[in-house]
Amino acid sequence: MSEDNLISIISRKKARAALEALAAIAPAERRKHAKAVARLYNDRVLFAFQQDKTKGIRPHDQDAVIIGLFATATLSELKKLGYVPTPASVPIEDVFRALELNWAQDLVDYLVEDNPNAIGSIAPLWQSGLAQRPESDGIIHGYYGLWHARRGVDEELLLSKDVWRFFEVEGAGELSLANHDKFVKPGMETWSTRLINYAEEGRLDRQRLLDASLDALERDFGQYRAGWYSRFHTALAPTADEIAARTERYLGLLSSSVPPTVSFALKYVQALDRSSPVEPARLLASLEPALQARAKGPALAALKLVERTAKRDKAIRTDAAHAATLSLVSEDPAVQGKALDLVDKLDQDNSEHVRASLADYVDMVAPSLRTRIALMAGTAVQQAAPKPMLPANIPTATQLKPVAGAQDALALFLTVLESPRDPFEVERAVDGISRFGVELKNDGARLSPLKKRAGQVCKNPGDADIRAVLSLTGRALCEGTSIAALRQETEGDYRRPIEESSLQSLHLARNGEMVERILSGTSLPILSLPSDSSGTVAAWDLAGRLADYRDAGATPGVADLSLALLRLAGNARDCVEDLPQSSEAERAFAYAMGRDADIGPTPELWAAAWRARRPNKEDQRIVSLFGTQMPDCGVPARTKLNVVREESRGGEYFWVKVTVPIEPEITGESIVLPATPTCSVGRRYFPVLHCGRTFADVSWASLSLPAASDTFFRQALLHQDVWQKLTDNHTRGYLEPFFRPGFDVSYLAAGVLAYYLAVEDKSVSSLAAEAAVTVLADGRLSANVFADAVKTFMLSGSLPTARWTKGFTAMAEAGASRHVCEVIGLLLDFEPEQCPRDLGGMLELLYELHVEAGTRPERAETLACLKSLPGGGKVAKFSDKLRSMTRQAA
Repeated sequence: MSEDNLISIISRKKARAALEALAAIAPAERRKHAKAVARLYNDRVLFAFQQDKTKGIRPHDQDAVIIGLFATATLSELKKLGYVPTPASVPIEDVFRALELNWAQDLVDYLVEDNPNAIGSIAPLWQSGLAQRPESDGIIHGYYGLWHARRGVDEELLLSKDVWRFFEVEGAGELSLANHDKFVKPGMETWSTRLINYAEEGRLDRQRLLDASLDALERDFGQYRAGWYSRFHTALAPTADEIAARTERYLGLLSSSVPPTVSFALKYVQALDRSSPVEPARLLASLEPALQARAKGPALAALKLVERTAKRDKAIRTDAAHAATLSLVSEDPAVQGKALDLVDKLDQDNSEHVRASLADYVDMVAPSLRTRIALMAGTAVQQAAPKPMLPANIPTATQLKPVAGAQDALALFLTVLESPRDPFEVERAVDGISRFGVELKNDGARLSPLKKRAGQVCKNPGDADIRAVLSLTGRALCEGTSIAALRQETEGDYRRPIEESSLQSLHLARNGEMVERILSGTSLPILSLPSDSSGTVAAWDLAGRLADYRDAGATPGVADLSLALLRLAGNARDCVEDLPQSSEAERAFAYAMGRDADIGPTPELWAAAWRARRPNKEDQRIVSLFGTQMPDCGVPARTKLNVVREESRGGEYFWVKVTVPIEPEITGESIVLPATPTCSVGRRYFPVLHCGRTFADVSWASLSLPAASDTFFRQALLHQDVWQKLTDNHTRGYLEPFFRPGFDVSYLAAGVLAYYLAVEDKSVSSLAAEAAVTVLADGRLSANVFADAVKTFMLSGSLPTARWTKGFTAMAEAGASRHVCEVIGLLLDFEPEQCPRDLGGMLELLYELHVEAGTRPERAETLACLKSLPGGGKVAKFSDKLRSMTRQAA
């Protein structure tokens, strides 16, 4: 059987016919063509959206290609796809029987753990006796798959065994009961409804469901997932007797580490308090964790229970007042105020025990409460000194030193191949290979560790494109071949290709040029190595490197020089006077330095040179190289930040939609330069992420345009998923430039800080707060620009205002109180109908900061906005307090 014949079978026949034809071919004969089938699957199924559909083979039935994979590949090869496909039109058990495959159990074990959503596709393998059903958590995760409650599950197995594991298995990733029931399609049954129906039909024990839901809550699952179990317990509507029978369970949940679970338990304890009150001492002891809760709701509810208990039993008033002081640990001034109110009501501030406890919190409460608590505690009234402003911590540039020798170069390259998180170390490593590559290439024994490890990483680089780039670079050097040849080999197998429009594609092209130069026998530094920790290339450094290339008779690589020009520092250009123009590379450098030069013929090189000029003025000679106007290719890009609130059809859910339209638009199908500020959106390509999907990729990308980085920050705004929480959130890489010297914060960059400050993932929002403090303190970001950016998001109503309140609080605690006051004051400049929800917390923060600093609102627009704010509650309370500060001063 020839390769062409086998490919013809799976590309021209329907799935069932292809299966019959493949079954007639000997397994060993089929196996010979595994790589060819994998290439066809990659090109025409997995990455079909990136291919020109008018060229090459066009499979008649994609399921036939998938069956071809099963007929030719091993399971380990299928795993390298990242997602093991299964045919939809032919039962999988028929595929295994016809092809006489002996790895059904291995596939079942793997997919149950790796992709529980596929359980519905592979269940026939154990139902038909070809495999045994695993009893791992993955089986339960399969039930949690979206809309799985509507599938034809084995109800006998579910009701007798699996359902009780729902209360033991939390879930993983997007697979959880909480996610299932939240995103189930309208008209479809939730798991909560189904289980309650089973209980009402007598098919599940109601009492056991009540206990099992409390068991789950005691396991302290993650907050989002734990919420399903508390809602399910509430939906079961336990009676007063059922609640009383579980008194100890509810009291125990008051110490949960999950705030909503504490709130849930408090509701049932409150119900018990009305019907069959808990013994006072026992209740006060159980309430201690809730009284000290960080969340405002549980703390206030616990204080109310303490108050009601003390009213019933006056003998415990002192203990109750002491318990109330525990809530002074809260960071919320409202909770602190309620705690002091309760101590006053109980008239126990004369108790030495209570006064001693109050004294412990004198310096911890909000500035507006310090005088009051000091008087209650009988201590001297001392106004806490304002928090010191952070010193202007302007990052200073430190020189980036190249590696000193071949052995150091090899060691550093091996280090970054394993962990390429530091982009400066990556650049030093590549530069080291560039400087000492000829010496290393001639010493096979020394290169042996790199050859082995680069080959391993190349087969499985993980999610980081930069590791694929570095492994291909290492392999090409060790094997004495081009990266282009290796790339064709590896991407024709089972691995995801590096997208043409990504910045890692530019990185790979730069490294490819370097390897080809080394193989020709010339070692030189790369042109694009940053000169210092700002990430820029100094003009005199680039001039010197180009002179080295000229002296060695070497032609600078287009990708390397383009990247060097994109990184070219904007300062100290006058110190380079001698700018020869004997080659296109030298002409491009001279043009970037502001000199006149003959333009062309390489478009991407001249686009980079144009980007490096200061200032960027339109140049039709550059535009003519492209045949049309392209953003930042001879004509300045114009961007605008748009933020809108979008809602689901029924209005149950809303989310933020951020767009950054750019002019002129890219048209056509060609990708001109990976560093252009947008990606091609023509017929052949879907929009892709220039900067990558991992922290290492994004961090390296942050060095692509260190001196003019709106390109980078545009991607940062489009890339963020504000509700996503990740173990190693890659979007933190977009905040790296704020901690580098020589970086001027543009409006788009300020938009990134404003947006990231409101991200659900604390690892991102806390870093954004630190970045904002840094650039506000050293003057690179003005309060006006930052406030305008925050207002763009806040007035859209697409994110909770409390997110920015928390962010501003973190900034104030870091020493930026004055800046926070100024920014919030500038935010308060909108029409009454634009007033965002949850503004009260921000007004309270502003009030406390003014009290602490001994200042007051003075800006006329701020005072007018405060006067016009609609509504009552905390908004009215603190708008009045802020205005009264000004009236009292007058």
